[in-house]
Amino acid sequence: MQIYNLITHNWFFFRIFVEINTSQMLNIVLLGPPGSGKGTQAVNLVKEFGLKHISTGECLRMEIQAQTPIGKEVERIIASGNYVSDEIVNEIIERFERLYPDVNGYLFDGYPRTISQAEFLDQSLKSQGHSVIAAIYLDVEDKILVERIQQRGRISNRADDNVETAMTRIKVYHEKTRILDTYYEKQNKLHVVPGNDTIEATWAKIKAIVEKL
Repeated sequence: MQIYNLITHNWFFFRIFVEINTSQMLNIVLLGPPGSGKGTQAVNLVKEFGLKHISTGECLRMEIQAQTPIGKEVERIIASGNYVSDEIVNEIIERFERLYPDVNGYLFDGYPRTISQAEFLDQSLKSQGHSVIAAIYLDVEDKILVERIQQRGRISNRADDNVETAMTRIKVYHEKTRILDTYYEKQNKLHVVPGNDTIEATWAKIKAIVEKL
């Protein structure tokens, strides 16, 4: 009887140990140039897997709409097709992370965009006992990207959704952000999803990837 109780007691704590050490937040980085469909697929991911959506673009647009000093500066930078500084973006993202500690995971949309930001994100999550478990890159041809951005501009009337600015943003993305593919590939976390197809077809590929994580 004593042996039985000892085994049962130890097995109970062993199960707790396993559950604690195998629990992992579903933190996903969604990568892709402007017009690749990140926003649309982010909605699907959040709904399907119960993630907390952290959209850098949305956070920055809120600053712009409020016309805060930082919002005015961000508006000027975005209109020129360039990126907001790592310091500003990192601060916004980290603050947002800590507002929602009890979620299934975070979906980072539009962040990180540089190696510096990716390293900052890794350290921020590590300090909370978590990590990025996958980076999903939406691979779309430049010609299709420009067409999509033009179409979005006609619907939303966003000042940064015109052909000239779109081409600049795509060029900057390839020059400064595509390097993140290599960053996450070295960590065996990169998943490339062809995104030229329909929204539904692209989503099916993404969903299949996440379900296997």
